[in-house]
Amino acid sequence: MTAIGIRRVLVRSTRSAALALLAVGALCAAPLPAQESRDWKKEPWYDPALYPDAPPIREGTWSQKPLQGRLLRVKRPLLIVRDLERSVRFYADVIGLELYSVEPYYNRDPKSLGYEMFGIPAGARKRMAMFNTSDEVRGLTLQEVKDMEVAFTQRPRAFTVLFETDDLLGIRRRAKDAGFRVVEPSLDEIPATDTTPRLRFMELAVIDPDDHAVAFFQYFDGDAEWQEAQRVFRELKATK
Repeated sequence: MTAIGIRRVLVRSTRSAALALLAVGALCAAPLPAQESRDWKKEPWYDPALYPDAPPIREGTWSQKPLQGRLLRVKRPLLIVRDLERSVRFYADVIGLELYSVEPYYNRDPKSLGYEMFGIPAGARKRMAMFNTSDEVRGLTLQEVKDMEVAFTQRPRAFTVLFETDDLLGIRRRAKDAGFRVVEPSLDEIPATDTTPRLRFMELAVIDPDDHAVAFFQYFDGDAEWQEAQRVFRELKATK
């Protein structure tokens, strides 16, 4: 079993996977405490053509601690799928999650929350499979829907599920061997600041059987690990 854990679900851009902490304060009536703004234009990677100015919204805390004082966490992302058997093979055999359960029956009860929540018409059949991650029992759910047209054609894609892993290149190899599209890895290092640690990581994405983009990243803490990651990354770029 590959050690994979869902740590965050993020709307992903090139740097937001490592830099952006979701502003939980947006859910609260009280404003966040003022924090010293970070001048991104002094960062060595800053290029105004690639990172044009955006209108301010509010300042985040940049806290390295989870939300304090109340329970509010991402519990279990749910993905709609068209063929549950096919998707179970992908998430168990390619990604490496542990299958927790598969419903042995279809649900046609129109009073079920999922019908109204997902816009499923009465009479359509649905059933679920759930997976364990390395730090969450039932950490991911797949819901198959039958008897209606299900299409995943929106661009840009509306969301991704982002996994932290210690087997990023293994996931890449298994996905390619199974014929799935891989968004090839990028490698990045973000220097430490007064409030955030240095981050060294590799990330990639795999497109699942229903065109969901599933993203993965792997941190490298030691210098030896980082040097090996750089070597492998150079080899991957050379063979593209």
